[in-house]
Amino acid sequence: MIVLALAAPAAAQDTFKQVWVTQSSSGEVVHGRIVDLSPESLTILTADNRRVDMPLDRVLRIEARGDSLKNGAAIGAVVLGGLMALFCGEAGGGGQCVTGVAVDAGIGALIGAGIDALNGGRSTLYSRPAAAAAGTSAGVKFKLKF
Repeated sequence: MIVLALAAPAAAQDTFKQVWVTQSSSGEVVHGRIVDLSPESLTILTADNRRVDMPLDRVLRIEARGDSLKNGAAIGAVVLGGLMALFCGEAGGGGQCVTGVAVDAGIGALIGAGIDALNGGRSTLYSRPAAAAAGTSAGVKFKLKF
């Protein structure tokens, strides 16, 4: 019974993540799983089992859920722990410095994970670069006279 309670999904089940695809022509967002990806098109399977085919030139952005909180926690721990170590090193704190660095690193990890959680959990996998309109260009010219 305990083994069944601790069972986790197989690694192959995690390969098909939920994605949000924003189309450039309509601004419509399609939510589902990627079924097929070719050089010309993208096929999404939606929650109601509809297959949505769209040309890749109409795809503006692809986002997926799954941003881990670990990187935010690590960044927060390094920043606050490092600042405390820097201040202790200048003040010559000794044994109290180790405790201060550990406590500040823990607080920094909590703050970093909290900020990362506010991100909404979506990571951009693909974003089409902005293309300049054909025939138009912008520039700035400067002339200096002495």
